[in-house]
Amino acid sequence: MKTTFLKTTLLLFAITFFNCENNDPQDQLPPITQTGANTFGAIVNGRVFVPKDSFNFTPGGGTNNLEVNIGENFIKNKGDDKWLIKTYNAKDTPSTYIFLYLPTLKNNKTKHTIDESDGSGRSNLSNAHIYCLIDKSNRQYRSFYNSGNLEFTRLDITNSIYSGTFSVKLKNKDDENDIIEITNGRFDINLNTVNK
Repeated sequence: MKTTFLKTTLLLFAITFFNCENNDPQDQLPPITQTGANTFGAIVNGRVFVPKDSFNFTPGGGTNNLEVNIGENFIKNKGDDKWLIKTYNAKDTPSTYIFLYLPTLKNNKTKHTIDESDGSGRSNLSNAHIYCLIDKSNRQYRSFYNSGNLEFTRLDITNSIYSGTFSVKLKNKDDENDIIEITNGRFDINLNTVNK
């Protein structure tokens, strides 16, 4: 009887150990923070999206799977030019790329309505927009008029910390009936360190 009890206990321990080991923390959204932690995450059509390159994953930035670009005339204490987050997950299938664009951060505006996207990483549109590329077939999904919102929870232009949340619906550029939804979006960017 003691042998059966011991074997059962060891079996339960082994099952518990291996189940805990399979919980991949990369498949969880990063917490919503306002510290400049260089994190990004969202739920894209029901699946967790976090930046990963095809070789490894480095939380907190430091790789090119999370990048922020600013316009040539962006002044740190004014924010009067474009601001773009480019991020991707090329490790998981399907590969997903997200581009989040704001034409200006002038006047410290914290709430933005997501409008129509042209699907260009070099856009000069005067409205906030998001687009997303999914898998190698390059299905491109674009935001449309009043399709979502973005809110900065910390907009500290002087110290280069940009934190916020967003949600949006996107239409396939080739099939308007094909709509995906991005929910629970969050980012926490330190412009001084994110691209290093």
